Amino acid sequence: MPNYTLNHVHHEAVDVHAAVDWYKKLFGATNDPPFERGGATWVPVHIGAVQITVTDREFAPMELGRYQGYDHIALVSDDFDQTLADIAELGVEIWMGPVALDDGSRIVFINGPDNVKIELMEQR
Repeated sequence: MPNYTLNHVHHEAVDVHAAVDWYKKLFGATNDPPFERGGATWVPVHIGAVQITVTDREFAPMELGRYQGYDHIALVSDDFDQTLADIAELGVEIWMGPVALDDGSRIVFINGPDNVKIELMEQR
């Protein structure tokens, strides 16, 4: 059986550069240089070991909600209180939470650019 690792999560954006800037401001993300492919702008964004590929291909609008299939991405924070402070300082919309889990850790769901749902988890 082959082995697999996660390569990237793909974010279809209305404004690629605004989405990239949002990831950089909230998460201290870095990005590779933008490039063009198939009439769209592509930007690989890196949050630690996680890559989010941001593009502006043609899309159909969606509302934030619960979906079948992949629903959200989750990132672990090693300083959850600072994460909450950063969310507040940047005016990021909280979709749900913060919520304390049974194991004592906390989570919060935020609304990222283009209604990307992001779960932030407290590192245990």
